Amino acid sequence: MLASNALSNPHSPDAESATAWQDAELAAALIAILGHRVGGIRVSAQPGPVRDYWLSLLDSFTANPARRVPSSTPTDRLLGGMDITESMRHGKPILAQGVLAECHQRVVLLSMAERLPKEYAGHWCAALDTGAIHIARDGISHTSPAAITVIALDEGIDEESPPTALIERLGLGINLDDISIRCVGDTQFSRSDITSAQARLAQTTLSDDDITRLAEIAASMGIHSSRTLKFAVDVMKALSLVTGKRASDEEVIHQLIRLVFLPVATQLPTPQAEPEPPEPPQDSNEDSDKPEEQAQQNTEQDHEDLVQAAMAELPEDLLAILLKRASKSRLRQSKAGNAGEFSQDKQRGRPVGVRRGDVKRGHRIDIPATLRCAAPFQSARASWDTSEKLKTSLYIEPSDIRVKRFEQRKSSVMIFAVDASGSSAHQRMSEAKGAIELLLADCYSHRTEVALIAFRGDTAEVLLPPTRSLVRAKRTLAQLPGGGGTPMAAALQATHDLALSVSATGATPSYVLLTDGAANVARDGTKSRSAGTEDALSAAKLLANTQIKGVLVDTAVRPSARARELSSALDATYLPLPNASAHSLNTSIRTLSVA
Repeated sequence: MLASNALSNPHSPDAESATAWQDAELAAALIAILGHRVGGIRVSAQPGPVRDYWLSLLDSFTANPARRVPSSTPTDRLLGGMDITESMRHGKPILAQGVLAECHQRVVLLSMAERLPKEYAGHWCAALDTGAIHIARDGISHTSPAAITVIALDEGIDEESPPTALIERLGLGINLDDISIRCVGDTQFSRSDITSAQARLAQTTLSDDDITRLAEIAASMGIHSSRTLKFAVDVMKALSLVTGKRASDEEVIHQLIRLVFLPVATQLPTPQAEPEPPEPPQDSNEDSDKPEEQAQQNTEQDHEDLVQAAMAELPEDLLAILLKRASKSRLRQSKAGNAGEFSQDKQRGRPVGVRRGDVKRGHRIDIPATLRCAAPFQSARASWDTSEKLKTSLYIEPSDIRVKRFEQRKSSVMIFAVDASGSSAHQRMSEAKGAIELLLADCYSHRTEVALIAFRGDTAEVLLPPTRSLVRAKRTLAQLPGGGGTPMAAALQATHDLALSVSATGATPSYVLLTDGAANVARDGTKSRSAGTEDALSAAKLLANTQIKGVLVDTAVRPSARARELSSALDATYLPLPNASAHSLNTSIRTLSVA
């Protein structure tokens, strides 16, 4: 009889904490048994006694203690390269082994994995995929074994998380934050148990039915990765060995679900529909097929029972967990998308490599890279030296000079062009003021500045130059005028000029145009709907040629064809929000700016 939710879930926080610690203890044993075959484990926990005790428990299970490697370790140290000292001594490239190769067949603690830079994550993923590191740089081509087991210590808060590519290559996942130190006790496993399981692992096999059941449970939880299924197969073998139970045992499957499937689940498992009752046989010729049909029905029932077992083992708040995980992902995308573009710099920013250059042009010299380029030629250059001085000099040619490359994000400027004309200007002003204040509230975290252009009568005026000052913005917004005609062409020309001036300063501009699209003032100030519309479309095409992203918010009572035509000429995103509030306007603009 399969357990129900009421029976499978603990009834008290202490019982739940004890169950979580048992899973964590079992995960440490599995890591020691499987090693790099399971990739590693993601340990979500803040620094504390529970995490420290779990790490010491893992060290007691393995032959060698884990080696801690910071997530900021650069490429040269991770992969290795030329040993400058030895290369200069011998006059030829000498290999210096990297950290990943030094940790072959060992456990590696990747501290602060949530801050692992994307450019370094590829090296870790390559080592987990192939078990080796290939170096082809500085005149050296070499492949070193690097079968590592990664313990990714995730200390992330809110939206912080390790790179998705790394998480996909870690077969296990545990969370230690909810475990009380009172529930941590002596381990039920010994070093001899681990050694015995390792010796018998190669002879352990699973039946096709067991593998099929694992695939069905994974699919029911929205997991379609063959890598995760491979991890599940290896974990099932190790679980059966370390617990002394059959691989198909219900408890083994429950433990596997909690450690392998649940950390990467994307949906709630859905039970299969009840099968329709079979029709009575029509003649005696079908009697011989009954055993086969019965066996097939039994197999399908067993598979459905496994899915039901998976549902019984999941926490009651799984749906909330999955929704929170998805919202964190969207939040990361939104925050990244609102930053400016990357730009190259000579002195400031994040280092992104080296290149051949000239220090006379203001670049910063990279001394180690320069020495690596010059080291293989020291013996030859010394023999070419015809001076009478002792040949103990360091011979560096201009072609050896390497300079650092830096990259930094530009600041971004959001330009609001607000139609302040007509009787409904008050409502549009309220929406614009609220959205601008919401954007300014978090402009520091997004590196976003805000500018405001108001157009009415026969002119368009820049009321608020690009700023991050919330006090100045509120003072300007409180005095925002309204009423008069709609000089759309002047507004688009002012937006175009301000965007170009922002680009000239190195920032990334974008604009939001709030209007109903009814242009009735020409470029020369003449009140004419036809001339105003023609001039507005011409100015819109000029602004579209700048390739600056924009959003047109249609504030008419109903979505208007004029506003849609104007957005098409601007090549901007059309957003009809006749009854938008400040919050909905802010959310919609941020979502569209990411897209």
